[in-house]
Amino acid sequence: MHLAHSTLVTSREPPADAGTLHERLLHRAGFLRKAQAGSYLFLPLGARVLRRMVDVLERECSVAGFQPVVLPLARMVQALTEAARPHVRSWRTLPLRWYSLQRLISEDVEPRGGLLQTRENLLLQLWSWDADSSSASTSVTLMRDVLLRACRQMGMAVLAAQSEGWFLLAEAEEGEESLCQCTSCATAAAPAWYPLLSPAEEPTRPEGVPPAQVVRTPNLHTVEEVSCFLNVQPTQVVKTLLLEVDGQAVAALVRGDHELSLVKVARTMNARTVQMMSAERVESVSKAPLGFAGPVGLEDVILIADWAVRQIQGFVVGANLADAHRVHVCWGRDFAEPLWADLRAAGAGDRCAHCGGTLIQRRGICVGEVRPWQEEHGLMYDDAQGRQQPVQVVLAELNLLRTLAALAETSCDRDGLVWHLSIAPFQATILLLNPAEQAQREAAEKIYQHLRAYEVDVLLDDRDERAGVKFKDADLIGIPIQVVVGRTAAAGTVEVRLRRDRQPRQVAIEDAPIVVQELLHRELGNEV
Repeated sequence: MHLAHSTLVTSREPPADAGTLHERLLHRAGFLRKAQAGSYLFLPLGARVLRRMVDVLERECSVAGFQPVVLPLARMVQALTEAARPHVRSWRTLPLRWYSLQRLISEDVEPRGGLLQTRENLLLQLWSWDADSSSASTSVTLMRDVLLRACRQMGMAVLAAQSEGWFLLAEAEEGEESLCQCTSCATAAAPAWYPLLSPAEEPTRPEGVPPAQVVRTPNLHTVEEVSCFLNVQPTQVVKTLLLEVDGQAVAALVRGDHELSLVKVARTMNARTVQMMSAERVESVSKAPLGFAGPVGLEDVILIADWAVRQIQGFVVGANLADAHRVHVCWGRDFAEPLWADLRAAGAGDRCAHCGGTLIQRRGICVGEVRPWQEEHGLMYDDAQGRQQPVQVVLAELNLLRTLAALAETSCDRDGLVWHLSIAPFQATILLLNPAEQAQREAAEKIYQHLRAYEVDVLLDDRDERAGVKFKDADLIGIPIQVVVGRTAAAGTVEVRLRRDRQPRQVAIEDAPIVVQELLHRELGNEV
């Protein structure tokens, strides 16, 4: 494409309301404009990147055996379920695997973070209808790997973390989400899901700890407030969190600097439903307002505690009285020894239950997930013995706008975007520095035509602009390969360089298309 015959509007400064790095970069490079809060117009360059992302995704879906469908905007899930019904009536036709590219509008969403939370989204959805839990588990793994391969082909550093199913995290230092990963076995999971190794040390005994006593702590509810007032470390405060677990009252104890994992509570209690008690129910059970519950004297409540609490004695707990806490409290002395379990969300420095390795925390942008479909669908099939069985459904989603945001934030430098070849708006750009100079113009056009003949997607910047503007725009836009046609064209040479390192390669004009092709193959990891 000749840029002189097209339109490109870049900007040296981002709009004042662009609060995220990706929004600033994409706006400045002319990829998008904000139409209104939570809604964006994708200009030609942005539309080309989205189209290339879709191409990568559709190719991976096809290889994995997923077939495309086009769904209506209204009553999408119901339409999909009814369309699948005749295809899943027998075990012989399962699994059934479809995918769709879906535009969703959510007017009730509060827009924030640029493309990270918008009212209009573009989703790739993969659906699998399976005969049993074993087949569904296979589909979960397959769908996870499809999304991982596609994201990595786009140049994204992405991790899959275990949760209810899996979620995909594009690594970014300023990312909004976190996961824990073992430095030894590389297992990754959401902090609330990661299983931790029980401590090998012997439990602490209460010998030498003074008798427990109640102290006044007026209007002090948080661990930080209480520990500061009593001049103790947060690690010496134990939180008592009252829960409803399958209808039973349960008190879960965790150290003050730790967070309770409801997932792990459910796992420990083999429970179907776990939720925090309401403030009214807490007051009924503990005889104290919210924030002052403690394990001493609790009646008709099951006590469970995290392993870390087993290693401390003489700690602070709520006193089951308004505006009061108990100090010097010991488990096994002042209240019955609880059921010990792994109950807390994992964090950096914890020990992996799988291998004993050390966990690190990674931050990033959540771009997709794979999970069992829990909503009622009423789909049944006949098994090999002719018996009716419920169909298992698995759903995977990749949010293309969040993925684009993650790619922009992690594929850039101080001068602009640096796209991976698989999703760049063009594979190569030719910078014709002086269109009025015949030798340069002829060299640029010759290289352009040869690259087109080689089926290289190339952009020729032949605008009547200063060379500095063209260099600046090329760096902003981030096309992977740059061919600079300048004064040396009269001597028969041009410069070829990669956007990511900008190391110049002086080559003959006739060799430039071959060098570009070699770089394309090398950057895509193929043999020349």
